[in-house]
Amino acid sequence: MRHVMLTILAGVSLWVASGAAVSASAPRVFVFTDINIDQGDPDDRQSLVHLLWYANELRIEGIVPERWAAESRAACDRALAAYAQDYAAFEFGEKGYPRPSEIAAVIAKSDHDAIQRFKIAVEGSSERNPLYVLVWGNMRLLQRALDQTAWAVSRIRLVTIGTHLLLERDRKHLPADWPVTEQPCRQPNWNGAGRNDVFNDPRFKDLWWIEMNWTYAGMFTGDEPATMFQQLRPFGALGEHIHEVVARQPWARYFRVGDTPSVLYLVDPNHDREDPTQSSWAGRFHQPFPYDRPHYFTDDAGSLTWDYADPCVTWPAHLRVYEHAKSTLEQRRAEMYAALLRKLSTLYPTGN
Repeated sequence: MRHVMLTILAGVSLWVASGAAVSASAPRVFVFTDINIDQGDPDDRQSLVHLLWYANELRIEGIVPERWAAESRAACDRALAAYAQDYAAFEFGEKGYPRPSEIAAVIAKSDHDAIQRFKIAVEGSSERNPLYVLVWGNMRLLQRALDQTAWAVSRIRLVTIGTHLLLERDRKHLPADWPVTEQPCRQPNWNGAGRNDVFNDPRFKDLWWIEMNWTYAGMFTGDEPATMFQQLRPFGALGEHIHEVVARQPWARYFRVGDTPSVLYLVDPNHDREDPTQSSWAGRFHQPFPYDRPHYFTDDAGSLTWDYADPCVTWPAHLRVYEHAKSTLEQRRAEMYAALLRKLSTLYPTGN
């Protein structure tokens, strides 16, 4: 244990000592991802590229590629290799980006390692300088990590993707070995495993949490994501990697990045991060339980009647709620795309 802790602390110290180019006020970020190689949705691989493109605006303190048996670490290493190429070729260091070795130092190697890193990151945070925990997969490992850091819940800002209820029309796509509920209105979403363990735990009733359950689908709609996919290709090895990771998934050959809204919420310069009810590049979110859960936010239903406490009561409206929720992201998507392209045009002066 002592050896593991010293190793982790050395990695964190390396980041603090040599990552001075990243502003001290930049959001502190810890990512749990179900990234993999050809054993599931490739959107996490694209989302990791997007995260790395914003690594000069975020203090990345942990990346947990938790699907160890699905080459999750190898997927991270391939993205990091592309980052290293661009770092050298386009002088990323002079533009405020951390060295590839610094990124490598914060990637966890096992569940145990991930939990220890998480504990250290939480201990180094405060209510004024919180740790933003971005969950790009299910919440099982996070639940174990939170169990050991429940005393510091006020220091954590949680952002999860697709962790509550599945659209009824998608039940037919569930893998054969997944549990299916009797009522469609109670079927956990794709990343729902472990979610209720956290939501129903009284220790986390005051947890600051944005649950982007359906809103993130605004990343997928229309023709623009396919156009953006092509526009990103000229931007270095990372732009090429965006294409490489979907080479075997023809259905995903667009700027899919389904987990990217968690990053967009942090890097949008024109909203208050403490107020998810404001419109942002990630969409707009609703505070359904202002008295019982004062810091919990989820998909905005607009003027539609939606029972957040028991969605089964209003389930016939769930597709309309879904359409409204994703529209809050779609409305800001062109602006977000334009900002990313401007950023990359500066970062890669010969890239486009």
